[in-house]
Amino acid sequence: MKIIIQEGQYNTLIKQFINEDDNLNEYGLTDDEMRQVEKIAEDEVIEGLKQLKKNIEEKQKDVDRIKDFDFSQMGDQQTVDLLMKDYVEPLKKELERLKKSLKEFNHDEYKKRYMNWHLHSAGGLGYSFRHKRYRDEALNRKLTKDDIIDLFVTALEGGSNYWYYVDIPKNIKSFGDTKSEAIGEYILQGNKVNFYDYEERSEVMKRYNKGEYKIQGDVVNQKEFNEDLEETYLGYVDMNKILETITIIKKDYPEVWENILLEQADAGDADVFLQLCVMGEVVYG
Repeated sequence: MKIIIQEGQYNTLIKQFINEDDNLNEYGLTDDEMRQVEKIAEDEVIEGLKQLKKNIEEKQKDVDRIKDFDFSQMGDQQTVDLLMKDYVEPLKKELERLKKSLKEFNHDEYKKRYMNWHLHSAGGLGYSFRHKRYRDEALNRKLTKDDIIDLFVTALEGGSNYWYYVDIPKNIKSFGDTKSEAIGEYILQGNKVNFYDYEERSEVMKRYNKGEYKIQGDVVNQKEFNEDLEETYLGYVDMNKILETITIIKKDYPEVWENILLEQADAGDADVFLQLCVMGEVVYG
């Protein structure tokens, strides 16, 4: 669907992607980053081998001390048997296991394992490189139509529904799959939507339904009713208000702006966005 807005507004919203780096390998890393992954894997293998030898040395000392210990002096054979079963034998088995690990230690195989972990796991160095690249690209792009629609949907369906009442135009049903999406689409088509204070408007409508605006019989004091409704009016949203809001968020709400660009905006962030669009400031919450 074509967005019917002014050229300047379109240029503000058009998405700017960072071109993919042709030098990235199958893991999404540059040659230099790959070398760093290999180096940290090498260092971890060396450190692991050093720690293995240290563990063997410490276990060997414990086993040697046991050899020099005279268990006959303990007297209670049941205690000796329990000690041998729960401590001495497990200690000897652990020492043998460690020695076997050292004997079978394959430097290249361990390095391969460490590299695979760094390349594929969320805590690995490779992930850190990829995440930083994604973050840098995301924080240097501009908002898209979908970003705006998502913010409206999140705000209208959760983040802001505690304070607003929206006056939905009759022809808005032709836009979007849901009411919230339709409102966003409608505004991006160059239209305007009015918002009111939910509690205050509900109170006015409650008074109306109770007949408090009736003058005589079924005759309603329409002027007073309309004036009271108008007092619940908060503001409107159109494309210009959206663009003004983007400027405010970038300056005064950098964390919200970052979440939006990273596509991590939650209901609270969307609420800030909608309040700024409607009222130019955060009033509720």
